[in-house]
Order: sequence, then C-alpha cells, then structure tokens
Amino acid sequence: RTEGLVRPQKVLWDVREAMGPSDILLSDVGTHKMWIAQYYHCDRPNTCLIPNGFCSMGSALPGAITAKLLHPERRVLAICGDGGFLMNVQELETAVRFGTNIVVMVWVDNAFNLIEWKQQMNYGRHTDCSFGNPDFVKLAESFGCEGIQVRNAVDLAPALDRAFRANKPVVLAV
Repeated sequence: RTEGLVRPQKVLWDVREAMGPSDILLSDVGTHKMWIAQYYHCDRPNTCLIPNGFCSMGSALPGAITAKLLHPERRVLAICGDGGFLMNVQELETAVRFGTNIVVMVWVDNAFNLIEWKQQMNYGRHTDCSFGNPDFVKLAESFGCEGIQVRNAVDLAPALDRAFRANKPVVLAV
C-alpha cells in the first residue's frame, strides 16, 4: 500500500473511471487545476468546468451545487484545494438544504501551493502561504454531510464509489 501519498495522476485516473461521459467535474483554482487540465479527458462538452482569467478560488463548491440542481441525474464532483475549499465552506449548508448529493474532493496540502510556486519563480522566495486545516471529516459532518478521509492510493476508488452512492453531500479529503 502507498501510505500517505496519493499522486495527482492516480487521483484523476480514479476520478475518470468513476465519472460517466455526461457527469460534471468542476475544478477550483490551484495546483490541482493544472493537473486536471492535463490529465482529465472529457467525452462531452461542458463536463469539465475550469475557471480561468480572474482565478476564482472558492468557485467549485457553489458551482457544483448549481450543476447538480440543473442536472440531478448526473454525478457532480467539485475538486478543490484546501485553501479554495475553505473560502466557501459555508456553502455545504446550502448543498444540504437543497438536497444535492454532490461530492467535494479536497486536495489537502496545507498551503496555497500554486501561489507559493509563483512567488518562488518570480521572487526567489515565498511568504506565508502555509496554513493549518480543520479535520475535514468532522467539518463535513458538522454541516450534515458525510466526510471521508483518503490517505492511501488504493483506497481512493472505493471512497469515490461510496461518495457517489451517498444520499447527501460528501466531502472527500485526499
């Protein structure tokens, strides 16, 4: 087993396997966005939504709620970094209230990783991009969602299956 390491390519392979051709993935902004743009292949238009331009951190969770309301028959997955997810975490209450069984995958690295990388490239150093995180399982449960923690690559596919079968919103921390 791979303990404590889930590579981005493996995550996106398992996500693609779990998602049907019409299902919808919404990417937040962060390092994960770069991985999604490279490795998540779409079968149909408007099934992978990635914000560009003004770098709308925090947009994937409310976007996923909207996508599920518009397409209740489809699986909807929001992929967020921990920083972007925490910018709009209160929208979990909206997801529960409206009965949207979305899945929110949070890539946990305890940092604004993309900002840190850009600062390092441009200035040769970075400043204050690390932060602590809550227990995402408990946080999800406090909103009435299900929370699942994935620490091993082999556990991701079964966790995705469990998340998509839930009858309520799920936060999947990877």
